[in-house]
Amino acid sequence: MMQAMRRTLFSTALRRKDGVMRSKHTLPDLPYDYKALEPIICAEIMQLHHSKHHATYVNNLNIAEEKLKEAAVKGDVSSQIALAPAIKFNGGGHLNHSIFWCNLSPHSSKPDRQFSKYFIIHHLKIYHYKSLK
Repeated sequence: MMQAMRRTLFSTALRRKDGVMRSKHTLPDLPYDYKALEPIICAEIMQLHHSKHHATYVNNLNIAEEKLKEAAVKGDVSSQIALAPAIKFNGGGHLNHSIFWCNLSPHSSKPDRQFSKYFIIHHLKIYHYKSLK
């Protein structure tokens, strides 16, 4: 699992004509088939979320980083600063989705006893607090 996570989060290096290495983010393969989580999450939703939503974050991150590189070469500091929100948003979307895919599994397992106890107590406290309002 951790090995798949590392592959997902690290970029693919590409060599340009001028010999300089640059990185390009890629959409990771899922560690399972789109239909592996049915009936909880249908294959259509998984495919849409992975191949469209996550792919959009990856593509937009690559575009923003390319613009950042161009702005840096030109010494255009204001453009570099203006690109920060796009890099933060799309980089965060890519990272969050990469973690999300690795946290889903077609094989179910029970949480350990201590976690289950904490989870139930925590939710009972929230329920009790809301009922006081």
